[in-house]
Amino acid sequence: MTNSRISRVPAPVIPGISDSTRVTAGDLVFISGAVGFEQDGSVPADFSRAVELTLREVERALSAQKASFSDLVRINVYITHLDQEKLQIFRETRDRIIDLDNIPASTVIGVYSLFNNATVEIDAIAAV
Repeated sequence: MTNSRISRVPAPVIPGISDSTRVTAGDLVFISGAVGFEQDGSVPADFSRAVELTLREVERALSAQKASFSDLVRINVYITHLDQEKLQIFRETRDRIIDLDNIPASTVIGVYSLFNNATVEIDAIAAV
C-alpha cells in the first residue's frame, strides 16, 4: 500500500511544523521510545548530539524492520525542560537527518524527566 499525506490548505505558516492531517498507511511498525546515549552509556552533554543519537536509534530500529526514515508516518518527541532554544536545536538536527520532503506527522512534548536522565526521547510509527 502506498503511503499518502494530506495537509491543510492553506497550511499554517509556522516554520518547522509538520501539518499532516491524514496519513494513510500499510502495515505498521511501532517503535518504542528511543533514547540516545554515548557508547559508555552516558547522556550526551550537548543537546544537539542527544537529538542526533536518538534519531540514529530510531533509524536503527527502522532498519531492523527493513524500513527507513521515509517510512515514518508519526513521531512523538519528548524533550526535558523544553524551551525555544531546545525546540530550535531539535528542528535543525531533525532537518539534517530526516528528508524534509517526507517529514512525518509529529508532536513535540515538554516533560520534566525521562528514563536514565535522557534529555530527548522519540517514539514512532512507520508504514512498511
